[in-house]
Amino acid sequence: MKTLMATAALAGMCLPGAAAQEFVAPKPKPAAPLIHETGTQRPTVAGIVAEIFNVKKPWQLVNPLAPKEYGDGRKMVSYSEKDPGKPKGFIVASVEW
Repeated sequence: MKTLMATAALAGMCLPGAAAQEFVAPKPKPAAPLIHETGTQRPTVAGIVAEIFNVKKPWQLVNPLAPKEYGDGRKMVSYSEKDPGKPKGFIVASVEW
């Protein structure tokens, strides 16, 4: 019982000091402005992920009966340099400068 009372007294003395502390978060640094030089081209983003954001109905990209306006998927496939007719894999995301 004495240890319980001693623990409660010790906790009672520490809690008011902890409650009086204030936390002040550091101010975030302002973001650097993006500089776009005139005459340079912006990078192009391609692939399945980019196409999802460019299409009004993204579920049509996986629909095998989708209209021709959604394409046939050939531009989303990378081909081997040795054998151009052989697909190597899907282009999920690509950035060209």
